[in-house]
Amino acid sequence: MIFKLIKNEFFLERKSSFNLLYITFFAIACFMFLLFSFPLSKIFDTTVFTGFFWIIISLSTIKLIENSFAREKDYNIYDLIYSTPIDLTGIYFAKLLSLNFILVGVQLIIFLSYMILSDLSFEILFNLLLLSIVTNFGLLSFGILIFLITNTNTSKSFLFPVIFFPLIIPVLINASNILFGIIIGELSSLYIESWMILLTFGLIGILLGINLFGKLIKQ
Repeated sequence: MIFKLIKNEFFLERKSSFNLLYITFFAIACFMFLLFSFPLSKIFDTTVFTGFFWIIISLSTIKLIENSFAREKDYNIYDLIYSTPIDLTGIYFAKLLSLNFILVGVQLIIFLSYMILSDLSFEILFNLLLLSIVTNFGLLSFGILIFLITNTNTSKSFLFPVIFFPLIIPVLINASNILFGIIIGELSSLYIESWMILLTFGLIGILLGINLFGKLIKQ
């Protein structure tokens, strides 16, 4: 059942190709803005890049979640949820996994661009993708819940980024630390704490989503 729901999510995202292109263009535009706004020596400084990268991804996460739920509203999917005995936990996991896949694609484009321009070894790509997947679960799980909580009516929609950004600061800091370690080739025990924080944050977000998604989606 869960695989069928994931397949449906991917089908809807593919059908709404404008949304996919929009998110990709949005992330690339942010990256290009940095390239033209700061000296290249600053942008390609590892410390600066790691911070800017996760800021771009957090902004892309907001747009991705907003577009995903707007698409479902346009296709009257909420009406289908109300009228059929669909497992809402399955829908939550399907959305979480499909959005994670899309966000990883955006991250991969930025990673590859940075690696080519900085002449980095492609051997670090696996660690970069692993970091992206783990971090994305934290960003998306809390992002989905915050969106549903703050979007009960149109007048509250602006609260989504206002609440989202302060909440994910621990994720951005620790993801930046690990990304820095991956790029410089130093994955020592110093980064174990950062990995644990990311995993814990993601696990808490997923558990909250399992318990609250069904209630929030029907409010």
